[in-house]
Amino acid sequence: MKFRAILAVVTAVLLPVQALAWGPEGHSIVAELAQRRLSPGAAAMVERLLGPGHSLASVASWADDVRDNRPETYNWHFVDLALAEDRYDSAKHCQPSAKGDCIVAALDRLQLALRCAPNDDQKREALRFAVHFVGDIHQPMHTMGEGRGGNDVTVEVRLAGAKSCRGGPCPVMPYRSNLHRVWDSTLIKATTWSWGAYVDRLEGGWLASPAARGTDGGTPAQWAEETHRAARFVWEQLPESRVVDDAYYGKILPTLDRQLRLAGLRLARFLNDVQAPGQCARR
Repeated sequence: MKFRAILAVVTAVLLPVQALAWGPEGHSIVAELAQRRLSPGAAAMVERLLGPGHSLASVASWADDVRDNRPETYNWHFVDLALAEDRYDSAKHCQPSAKGDCIVAALDRLQLALRCAPNDDQKREALRFAVHFVGDIHQPMHTMGEGRGGNDVTVEVRLAGAKSCRGGPCPVMPYRSNLHRVWDSTLIKATTWSWGAYVDRLEGGWLASPAARGTDGGTPAQWAEETHRAARFVWEQLPESRVVDDAYYGKILPTLDRQLRLAGLRLARFLNDVQAPGQCARR
């Protein structure tokens, strides 16, 4: 009993700090999907900036790793829109501050930096941030202002998910968490045993169909608005009891899959466009 009490206190303290973005699994999924779709020019750029044999997945969580030491980047990971809002307004949602402005403006700057920065050190940092932020802008909780993006929304997790244990459903062990953390990693981990297996699952599904063509376009502002609509949907599916169970999982799994695969496609397009002929100016 004493151990459980201590564990509960530690968990309550750590959760708000740890719930920053897609977890390492989600960011690795997005990065690997993009890696497989890089143009020859973009692949050469990645190899030059990261070094031979280094993948996008290897730097996909770097922006979270440096966040505490780079407080001016804090707000670059998200954009806060109220659930009732439909449109992103830079004057309202992306004001400069000591913690930065927002993810939409950050991505606009990063693409320009990847194209036009005067040296590879600056381009390398821009690449590391971009890989992470294209993932973040597709995480529904990163476009929802309510409850600090779900960090303050306490939930009880009673989830077996899609994995099987010795031929049957995995045991359910209830615990308390928050909605943001559930979307960061809990749902992904409940679906497959590894992020690589999740990539294979997505590649063998919708991504292999003609429906995937043409979904990699748009601007960061449009991505934010689209993700915000997904945030509204998954928020509406959460029961009043605030229990995340297999019923909730079944309703939102298509959205989880869609956001991860769109992020991968759009990250590839984001990096491929950097290599397109053109002057160093905003598109």
